[in-house]
Amino acid sequence: MITERAMLAAVHISIWTAVKHDRKISRDVASQHGAHQEAGRYNKQLLRGAGKLDELRTLAGQIRQYFYKITLPWSDEGFRLLPSNFYFDLMARMREFEASFEQGVESFLAVYPQYIDLVRPELNGLFREEDYPAADKLREKFGVKLEILPIPSGADFRVQMSAEEQARVSREIDANVRQSLTRGTEDLWKRLREVVSHMVDRLNEPESRFHASLVTNVFDLVEILPRLNVNGDDDLNRFAEQVRQRLCNYSAHDLKKHDLLRVTAATEAADIVAQMDDVLRDREAAAAPEAGGVPTVESIFAHMAAYMEAPAAA
Repeated sequence: MITERAMLAAVHISIWTAVKHDRKISRDVASQHGAHQEAGRYNKQLLRGAGKLDELRTLAGQIRQYFYKITLPWSDEGFRLLPSNFYFDLMARMREFEASFEQGVESFLAVYPQYIDLVRPELNGLFREEDYPAADKLREKFGVKLEILPIPSGADFRVQMSAEEQARVSREIDANVRQSLTRGTEDLWKRLREVVSHMVDRLNEPESRFHASLVTNVFDLVEILPRLNVNGDDDLNRFAEQVRQRLCNYSAHDLKKHDLLRVTAATEAADIVAQMDDVLRDREAAAAPEAGGVPTVESIFAHMAAYMEAPAAA
């Protein structure tokens, strides 16, 4: 049962935008140009050069990046599929993130008055004291929250209604769960193919420069992929192991230093991508025999991309 192997999780992060819509200036600009009062908006940047606030935004990005790394797409409401074997990893990491975030907020608030003094002459006539909340109020605009929910199951749907209607809704719930699981598996295929094909592209450019992440990103993905593969896709696990054995024995330093090794690694990676494409082609054809032909690899990934909204790795 998938309800025993995974759960739903969402990370909610709030940060003060430090942007204020100035209605008066917006009206004045519209009047000067004979435009409708709602023709545009003038938004003031309340703080500039606020390094401590930028650090919080950077930390928020790191939190989201880690969360997306160990979860799979699920719904449009922010919830993602979290395999149960990542639960304790996530909880431990979130405690660290939350502590860092709280410390960052306090560091920002400590210099908040100085940031206001710095921006006062820049805004000049646009400066309004009332645009800047007091520190205690401002603290409430920051936060990090992890939300965990069970995966819905048609068997747990017990609302009072006719047996026929209850059965229909239960079937819809289970069908939606299956569809979301399929999206998660497609996301894993996309991640694996993209990281290996990226290696092919970089290694096939003789003058290209690349960082250690070209190799470490591949290694990191094949390490966590079997744990993320809650749908038990054997082909995915097989390719992850193949990538581990054929591509993870090279270091970025060695690939930069030895041309022959670089060509060998590129050839190995290209072969894996080709094998993955063959499997995906066969799957697409088997899933839609009525389509009247075998679709291209591009069409497969175009179809997958419709469900993929996870951000690219940094």
